[in-house]
Amino acid sequence: MKIAVVIPTKNESATIATVIRQAKTTLQKAGHVCQVFVADDSHDDTRQIAVLEGATIVRGSGEGLGSAMFRGLKAAAKSEPDAIVSIDGDGQADVATELLTFIQPLESNSADLVLGSRFKQPGMVDYHYKAQNRLGTRILVGMLRRRTGLQLTDSHGGIRAMRPDVVQELEMIGTHTYVQETIIDAHEKGFRIVELPSRWLPREHGRSRVVRSIPKYVLYTLPVLLLRSGQHIRWLYSLGAISFVAGFLFFGVILVQEGFQYAFTNRIPGLTLVALLVTTGLQLFFFGFILQLLKQIKRRVD
Repeated sequence: MKIAVVIPTKNESATIATVIRQAKTTLQKAGHVCQVFVADDSHDDTRQIAVLEGATIVRGSGEGLGSAMFRGLKAAAKSEPDAIVSIDGDGQADVATELLTFIQPLESNSADLVLGSRFKQPGMVDYHYKAQNRLGTRILVGMLRRRTGLQLTDSHGGIRAMRPDVVQELEMIGTHTYVQETIIDAHEKGFRIVELPSRWLPREHGRSRVVRSIPKYVLYTLPVLLLRSGQHIRWLYSLGAISFVAGFLFFGVILVQEGFQYAFTNRIPGLTLVALLVTTGLQLFFFGFILQLLKQIKRRVD
């Protein structure tokens, strides 16, 4: 098979050479043809090192690792591979041992997108994983389960394998949420998704930029996934309608209390509340419309 390997990086000069070599060696020993794409937003020597290792550089937009990954995946798809594999550039993925395992479901035509999970079976994480990060991951997994109906166990696996069709049809909204959005997008478009247990090694250099604070990441991700699901329309329009109707009902109460006389000089606070409720309702309607419009514009631009 001709396999394109995409590695997102941001200041991974200490590990990128090893990750590229492991991927190339593993695939070539199995008889595959390998081309490496490094989607880079670095300020150190990551890019230069990757070039020396024979990688094709895809420059990120500086908007976030997710945006850089989106560009890298799209560039890889243009090389017309049989499969595309994404690997974290920090050296935590067990590339030498697991890479071929993730490609196998594509070879046997049993899956279109293969995800890695640290929690599908015990003993997959070879380092101390903070309790708050585990809680945040569970929240993200719960959101993905609810959105897709898939019994997923992780949201941040270090290795993924996918068919080019999955990438060619990929649409994203957020600049950091590609790990979740690729799953949701593939599910929406009817691609087959499987999850395999995947081992995570201790990070030997630097600090993780993805899971440095999972709870904060969850708060960042929630609005994007809400927008992606389309629930923003129901929530914003419903809240807008409630606020708008409440304003008119309260105005009706004031009219009744005043005997339908329009001398409202002593009801200024009540009328102010009516104005606030009606205005808030209109703003929520307008905000929902703008969000949907921006979502459609971004898809056209992409």
